[in-house]
Amino acid sequence: MKRKEIKVIELFAGVGGFRIGLEGDINGKSSSSLYNEDLKSCFKVVWSNQFEPLTKTVQHASEIYKSVWPESNHSNQNIEEVIEKDFKSIPNHDMLVGGFPCQDYSVATTLRNSKGLEGKKGVLWWSIYNILRKKGKNKAKYLILENVDRLLISPSNQRGRDFAIILSCLDKLGYAVEWKVINAADYGMPQRRRRVFIVAYHKTTNIYKQQLKERKERLLDKCVL
Repeated sequence: MKRKEIKVIELFAGVGGFRIGLEGDINGKSSSSLYNEDLKSCFKVVWSNQFEPLTKTVQHASEIYKSVWPESNHSNQNIEEVIEKDFKSIPNHDMLVGGFPCQDYSVATTLRNSKGLEGKKGVLWWSIYNILRKKGKNKAKYLILENVDRLLISPSNQRGRDFAIILSCLDKLGYAVEWKVINAADYGMPQRRRRVFIVAYHKTTNIYKQQLKERKERLLDKCVL
């Protein structure tokens, strides 16, 4: 039985890390098999966006992305301007993925000086929020987001505020959220690279309903015991 295609948009795409993970490389090969085996993925990236506002000449990451996927529906425009002036260019989709810019949370910035959601790049979280909000009933059913683990304790004078705001926004939009800090070194990578991954699924989805059912069953089992 053929699996249903899951349409994806990739924000803050860089050189396409999420796309490789979801689709495989340009030949559909799996990175975990060193690109020797077919990934057999049901994911299809239908739109992507990569724009570096501080780059005044060549948009290097976007150019690399387009060279790897030359036929893709790729945008190299400021995502905030796309949302404001050309929102219809963002197609409806089942899943939204993105590693929203992390410089305002990064260890490269002292915790005291980090600006979090109020920083120039931290505010780009609101681009994700606005896409979901403006899509209304057509908003993505699933989200996979990534950032540095310092997101969990930002800003320094109100630790955890930024992450709490993100969770509150997603809850108001109807999503159930899970998150976990993953260290690349635990998976064979040659460096300690800790990232928080946020996975959300809308409360209208079957996966949410199934998890809710299983949670109730576990609670009933405990009551019986």
